[in-house]
Amino acid sequence: MQGSRVRLLAVVALGTLLVTSGCLTTDPAVELNTTESTVFAGAATDGAVAVGQVNTKLRLVPNATTDEGVDRISVIAPNGETFHRTTLDSGQSSASVLLPPDGSATVVAANTVNGTVVETRNATVTGDSLR
Repeated sequence: MQGSRVRLLAVVALGTLLVTSGCLTTDPAVELNTTESTVFAGAATDGAVAVGQVNTKLRLVPNATTDEGVDRISVIAPNGETFHRTTLDSGQSSASVLLPPDGSATVVAANTVNGTVVETRNATVTGDSLR
């Protein structure tokens, strides 16, 4: 009796989470063109399921935060609003960011000290979306 009640509560909690958080994406993957990039070396998703956002690890080129001065990465959603923002320390070689769960986003590497955008790349998130 106790086990079935716990399962029922878990199912209700999961259903509520799915309804209130947007969409569920299974097997999420991210495509980020890094050809001739002065900032980005690659990208990979973290996890087999994403709810409302996709955890992504960006690998940076070795001198992105030193020579290029990148100290912030922003993710811009298709509607033009900032979806996620993270700051970087000098010498940092990777960054964890959140991407929208379906479609595309713009990843912006900036130097906030001198107020410049160092590089902009489009990221495409794929996977099986359940709404």
